[in-house]
Amino acid sequence: MDHALTVRLPDQVYQAARNMADRRGISINRLVKEAISEKAERSLEERLSRAYDLLAADASEADIESSFAIQAEALLGE
Repeated sequence: MDHALTVRLPDQVYQAARNMADRRGISINRLVKEAISEKAERSLEERLSRAYDLLAADASEADIESSFAIQAEALLGE
């Protein structure tokens, strides 16, 4: 399901986005969608990395349930 989102941008940011989209031959909508998707993926990767680091540092002190939840999110897209 697609959702609509209204975002208010300063003119300078909008013009930069417009120029970037034009150079790539895509719409601003697609540019924003790709940027948000990339940011979300990086965020998940960072959380997963931190969870693994906690497990590696001291498994007895780590929150195993939280680590499993992050793994499920990464693997299943939940």
